[in-house]
Amino acid sequence: MKNKISIEKLSTTKLAGLCGILMPFVFLISILLAMLYSPWFKWTNNALSDLGAEGVSAFFFNNGLMFSGFLAFIFSIGIIKILSIKIGGYILAISSLALIGVGIFPVTIFNLHYIASAIFFISMTIGLLIIGITMKYNHFDRNMGNTAITIALVAFISPVTLYFFRGIAIPEMIICFFIFIWYMSYGVKISRKTF
Repeated sequence: MKNKISIEKLSTTKLAGLCGILMPFVFLISILLAMLYSPWFKWTNNALSDLGAEGVSAFFFNNGLMFSGFLAFIFSIGIIKILSIKIGGYILAISSLALIGVGIFPVTIFNLHYIASAIFFISMTIGLLIIGITMKYNHFDRNMGNTAITIALVAFISPVTLYFFRGIAIPEMIICFFIFIWYMSYGVKISRKTF
C-alpha cells in the first residue's frame, strides 16, 4: 500500500512539474499570437488584458489565460503535495483559479475582470512570499524559497514603473517574467525529484 502511494505521489508531482514548465510557454505564446492581431497594442499605453477585448486577439489571449491557469492549478497541486507547510501552495492554487477567471471575464466585463486580475497578482505574490518563508523549514529546496521571496519583492515594487508609463503591460510582464522563471525552475526540480 505504501508503495502505491509513493508511485501516485511521484506521478502527480512529475505531471505538476511538467505543467509548471509548460505554463509560461502557453501564456507567452497566447500573448504573442494576440499581439499579432492587435497592431494598436503599445506596451507603454495598454494593459495586457486589452488584448482580450475583441476579435481574434481576444480568442488567443483569453483562451491562453484559461489554459495557463489550468496548468498553473495542476502545478500548485504538486507543490501542495511536496511542501510540509502547505498554505503557500493553496494560495498559488487560488491565484491559478483567478488566472482562469481573467480569461473567462475579459476586460469588457470590467468589474469581474478587475477583481479576477487583482486576485491573481495579489495571491500569486503572497503565495510565493509564504512559500519562500516556509521553505526554510522544508528540506526540499531552500534556494527555491529564497528565489520565491525575491520574486515576491520584485512583484511588490514593480508598480513603480507606473510612474513612467500610462499602461500597466510592462509591470504585468515584469511580474510574470520572474514568476515564470520560478515556475519553470521549480517545475524542472519536481519533475526530476524522486520521493
